[in-house]
Amino acid sequence: MIEDEEHTRQEVERLISREFEKLKVQDITTEIYKTAEEFLEVKKHYDVVISDIDLPGKSGIDLGRILKAEQKDICLVFLTSYAEFAVDSYVLEAYQYILKRDMKERLPAVLQKIYQEKQKESQNFFWIGGVTDQRKLYHKDIICIRKVKGQKYVEFVMVNGAYKERLALHQIFEDLKSPAFIFAGRSYIINIDHVDRITTAAIYLEDGIKIQAGAETIQDVKTRIMEYWRNVE
Repeated sequence: MIEDEEHTRQEVERLISREFEKLKVQDITTEIYKTAEEFLEVKKHYDVVISDIDLPGKSGIDLGRILKAEQKDICLVFLTSYAEFAVDSYVLEAYQYILKRDMKERLPAVLQKIYQEKQKESQNFFWIGGVTDQRKLYHKDIICIRKVKGQKYVEFVMVNGAYKERLALHQIFEDLKSPAFIFAGRSYIINIDHVDRITTAAIYLEDGIKIQAGAETIQDVKTRIMEYWRNVE
C-alpha cells in the first residue's frame, strides 16, 4: 500500500486485517510505503497494489503506468478524495477506483473479490519436467507454446523465461483444459490473454513475439478470441 496520510494508512491496514481474518487467510502480507519513489526503490513485485492517487512526488497514476508496463496482470486499487481522478484510473485499467469516503463500505468487498480471483488463478497450472525436477507453470504466465523447429520438443514461452519439454502440442492442448488457449496454425498454442494485436498477416503477442500466419489462420484466431471474450464472466 502507498499512502502518505497516517490515518488513512491505519484505516486501510485495519480493513485488510479484518477482511482476511474473516476469510481465514494467514499467508497474506501487507507492506506500507509513504511515496511512489519509496515503493519503486524497493524493486519488489506484488500481486495487489493499493495506492492513493494524490501523493507527494510521483502521483499514484504515474506509479500505475510504471507498474502496468512492468507487470500487466497486477491489480491496482486506487484511493482518493477526488472523483475527477476516476477517468485517469480507468484509462490505466485499474482494478478498482475507491473514493476515501466510501472506503469502509467498498474496500472489504474489493479485497474479497481479488482474493477469490487469485485463488482461482493459482489452481490453473501445468506441470512439466520429471519426477525429480517438476516445475509448475501457471496458465496466466504462459504467453504461448510452440514447436521447436527440427526437434521433438516444444517451448513454453513464459512472462519470466522459457522452458522446453518433450511433449506433443496436441496433448498439451488437451491437458490445459482452458478456453484461454487456442491453436494459431499447427505450430503454436497461444494464450488469448497475452495477445497484443492482430494484423492481416501476423499475430503479435507480448514479449515481442510475432507469428506469421495466412488469412485463414488469422480469421480463425479472431473468431476464437471473440468467442472467448463473449463467454468471459
